[in-house]
Amino acid sequence: MKRAWIMLVVATSTAHAEDRTSYVARALESVRALGAKRTQLESDLYQACRQAGACTDAIVDARCQHDVACMAAADIIVTNLRTATRWVDQNTRAQLVRSSTDYHAALLVELRKRYAALAAELVIEESTSTARLAQSIDRLCATRDREIHACGPDDARCVPSIPWTRCVAALVWFVGDNP
Repeated sequence: MKRAWIMLVVATSTAHAEDRTSYVARALESVRALGAKRTQLESDLYQACRQAGACTDAIVDARCQHDVACMAAADIIVTNLRTATRWVDQNTRAQLVRSSTDYHAALLVELRKRYAALAAELVIEESTSTARLAQSIDRLCATRDREIHACGPDDARCVPSIPWTRCVAALVWFVGDNP
């Protein structure tokens, strides 16, 4: 009985990892397929969410018109929008407000630095296929926080412990722009 339970747990976690990897691969392909349009989609969703006061499925549906690739990329964008305050501390955000004429543009620059720090944890070969890259992203994001990553208040290069979804969204967005 115990052996059957262990086999079920192993089979379930393997299937779950395959589902996650498949999701990451689709999202990465969708972000890469946007090319130059990715900045416009990000800006459109940011403005729509800001005007509505929150990001909703209806906003994404209206912008993507049920296009599956657009919705996969939008999922990454919305995840990154919702978690920006977790990536960039309040003091840094306040400094960005004081020192820039376009807060959102300055925030995107700061986020890109932090996504790059996370991507540095991921060894990427130029010839890596999307499927292998998706597996690498999933594996890193699923395992990197088994030990807590604590960061000092002024260490912008430190990536603290983050949930799998934030880790994947950041890496897919960063790697999708840096093939």
